[in-house]
Amino acid sequence: MHDTQVDLTQQLAEFVAATRYEDLPVEVEEESRRLLLDTVGCALGAINTPSGRIALQHVESLGGSPNATVLGLDSKTSATNAAYANARLANVLDADDTFPTSTHFGNATVFSALALNEQFDGSDHDLLTAIAVGFDVGARIGSWMGAPFQVRDGEVVGWNELGGPPATVTWAAVGAAASSARLDSVQANHAFGLAGANSPQPTIRKWAEAPIQPMYKYADAGWCADTGVSAALLARLGSTGFLDILDGDNAFWRFYGSPTHEDDLLINGLGSDWQILNTTYKPWPCCRWIHHPLTAFSRLIDEHGLKAEEIESIVVRANPLALSEIFRSQQPADPLTAEFSHAHAMASMAYGIPSGPRWYEQEAMTAPHMVSFRERVTVEPEPSSANIAKWMGGGQWRGIPGGVEVVARGTRFVATADNALGDPWSESTLLSNEALVQKFLGMCGLDESQEEVSPRLAAHATECAEAILAADSAVGLSSWVADVANLSRSLRRTLIDAHA
Repeated sequence: MHDTQVDLTQQLAEFVAATRYEDLPVEVEEESRRLLLDTVGCALGAINTPSGRIALQHVESLGGSPNATVLGLDSKTSATNAAYANARLANVLDADDTFPTSTHFGNATVFSALALNEQFDGSDHDLLTAIAVGFDVGARIGSWMGAPFQVRDGEVVGWNELGGPPATVTWAAVGAAASSARLDSVQANHAFGLAGANSPQPTIRKWAEAPIQPMYKYADAGWCADTGVSAALLARLGSTGFLDILDGDNAFWRFYGSPTHEDDLLINGLGSDWQILNTTYKPWPCCRWIHHPLTAFSRLIDEHGLKAEEIESIVVRANPLALSEIFRSQQPADPLTAEFSHAHAMASMAYGIPSGPRWYEQEAMTAPHMVSFRERVTVEPEPSSANIAKWMGGGQWRGIPGGVEVVARGTRFVATADNALGDPWSESTLLSNEALVQKFLGMCGLDESQEEVSPRLAAHATECAEAILAADSAVGLSSWVADVANLSRSLRRTLIDAHA
């Protein structure tokens, strides 16, 4: 039975408008910094990809008032353009954080907040507040609407007819943007109505059946960010939207196509139960559903010292959501499709390709040893994750295990991971700050194997990462944002030559 609470939109708007830096628990402030670091790193990793270059060329052609930074460009642009380009960049490699509603909130949350903090001369404190608040809005909307897949008698029977993650990313963007634009509760309420009514179409079923992926996942994360920022700016100017978009029989959940909703999940614990603490970080640039088998595989490699040349075959044991054609592909057609290929991820790990954009460079995609290895990887169901309801609660999933069976040296090695590396619910899988800094360097193409190529650039990247983790001053953002912008331009100009 569903709750029939009223004024849900107003309560959420009041939370966004009223929350200040002083209201953030220490662990939430720290997690906001970690999310900031990870999301900026993911965006830097994409600036020299085909999709990333298109995003940068697009906003360059649009022009715009110089209010906000775009990573990789020499000049600033409008807040909407910056939010678009940066959020799209952050999602290109599918290396960004994943909340347990199968949603990537960091991209639009961070870059919507950052764009408007720059425009309105916000402080680091303001930025961290907007990230925490925006993330909470998106995560609560996602949990309220439930998982994007259908479960019957504990088993996944397919994706929802409609619904899906993109709309909730827009809610994270507008929550962050409303905070950064310093909207009052009425303005925030209108911004919610504007953003909710202009969310992207629910395309998850089309994505699930597509053997070749377009240059976005479900929907363009950049457009989600653009919608959120535009809604906040319009509301700030006096534009109106549905004040009750989350309320009543014809609320957002219904017209977006979700089969269910739970009102308690939207508002219970608001301001005390912070959802950013439940996000997961990806050590590898591929779909989160692949990370459970990858975690198991990495443990076998570490424990037994397995070498790629010794591996005769791998059977990936995947959860029910990672068994479709795109996940089973042994020879993906392009880098974006390869982000969902168990075989490509296993080959990249086995050959020690540094985690980051190099997983999808020409050598990784076409080298004979990679092609041969991928042919030896097959995908089957993981028995322990068949009853997916066991791993779900409150509109979110926890774990959903995966594993591998590896034949090497005439021996069969088996491992299963209930939690993937990067999950916050287990001490053994929680990524440390040091691990996030190393991921940041890898996204910049400046892992340990490349530091000798450009020691100056590697030192600059390390300084930027450390500055972001220390982003807790009450002064303006100009110092570390300018450093990251300079780093991004250097990467855009030099990494292609460094890898040639």
